Amino acid sequence: MAVKAIGVISLDMSGVHRLRDQRVITDLAHRRGYTLAGLVTIGNDTFMLTTLIAVTARGKDAAAVIAPSMAHFHGHTWAIAVACDVITPTKFVAYTGTGRAQESRHE
Repeated sequence: MAVKAIGVISLDMSGVHRLRDQRVITDLAHRRGYTLAGLVTIGNDTFMLTTLIAVTARGKDAAAVIAPSMAHFHGHTWAIAVACDVITPTKFVAYTGTGRAQESRHE
């Protein structure tokens, strides 16, 4: 069974580049061996965005959340990493199962 991930796009960050950002998520999921199980769109006015992302990931049985950049998480990267891995084209923040996240950069 394939490992699942969800994508996250901040409409405030993507603006007119939303389709490009969706392709970045799809391509990254494919390259990393994930099946994309859904896409969450958020904005500056999204209520409890960390909870929304984490609950959606868990509800879809996703092991990871993928975004075009860390900026799409509105500064909540570490809180999301408590629930699952956080992946962008340049960074990976691993969920360790201990509640402590570990960050690495993709070069």
